[in-house]
Amino acid sequence: MSAAGRAPILVTGINRSGTTWVGRTLAHAPGVGMIYEPFNPDHRRGVFRAEVPHWFTYADAALPPGMEADLRRTLGFRYSYAAELRHLRSLRDAGRMGRDAARFAAHRIRGARPLVKDPIAVLAAPWLARELGMRVVVMVRHPGAYAASLRRLNWTHDFSHFLDQPGLVDDLVPELRPDIEEFARRPPDVVDQAALLWTVIHTVVDRYRSEHPDWIFVRHEDLSTDPGAGFARLAEQLALRRSEVFDRFVAETTAASNPADAGEGVIHALRRHSAASISTWHDRLSADEVARVRLRTESVAARFYGEADWWAPPAG
Repeated sequence: MSAAGRAPILVTGINRSGTTWVGRTLAHAPGVGMIYEPFNPDHRRGVFRAEVPHWFTYADAALPPGMEADLRRTLGFRYSYAAELRHLRSLRDAGRMGRDAARFAAHRIRGARPLVKDPIAVLAAPWLARELGMRVVVMVRHPGAYAASLRRLNWTHDFSHFLDQPGLVDDLVPELRPDIEEFARRPPDVVDQAALLWTVIHTVVDRYRSEHPDWIFVRHEDLSTDPGAGFARLAEQLALRRSEVFDRFVAETTAASNPADAGEGVIHALRRHSAASISTWHDRLSADEVARVRLRTESVAARFYGEADWWAPPAG
């Protein structure tokens, strides 16, 4: 197998941008083993031993102390029983430990290629690519769709996590410091929070596009419109071998017979009518909310989306 076919893969981008969909789909390619969100502060310690204190960990010259060694251990599918045992709180946790340990053992035995699905690693992506040789896939999603998704789940963000990480704001988004400080002091509603968070992350992602031309950038909407061709192209770019199982999974989870939207409170619904799902956000946000999102995101969103992308398609 070529070096490109052995390199670990990182599927990242802002949360709710389709990283779970893409990660789980690509993990159906032969020889791939998925690792779920090690940079999430609520991650399973058996999977990744290190403590992650902040959402959207920033890594410039180095990861926080001790984290690199633990991450290399995770990429080698070495499960940490002792770390997990210290954090067990229920029988359900114990069941998850058994499941995760068995998966890691199976991936390690067959020499699987690690695929890390983790939107929370987006600000650490350059370090991960440089130091660990990871092939990076960055997902992008329309700010209106993103705000609608966070509103549906009532997911808020503590902006002090940006301020508490030395260098993050000044290195990446110094022009947004006043807004970040204001939102950390007095958090507005979830729609406005989503708009600022989208702007912060996509300001950085836009810079990635010029600084890392070898990375793969995928708009959620483009992949949803033609998932068969999109996933075939991704597999080729990542030197993944497609199979009947892989192609069938793509077809079944994106078919028109699936619902266009997830149910209330459902976090991950892989079986969706992907083409129809693109426009569901128009039904979830009011005209005022769309206007507020557009006002806060427009300067960055215009680098990814055109005028027509803000309007709902005609009925029928």
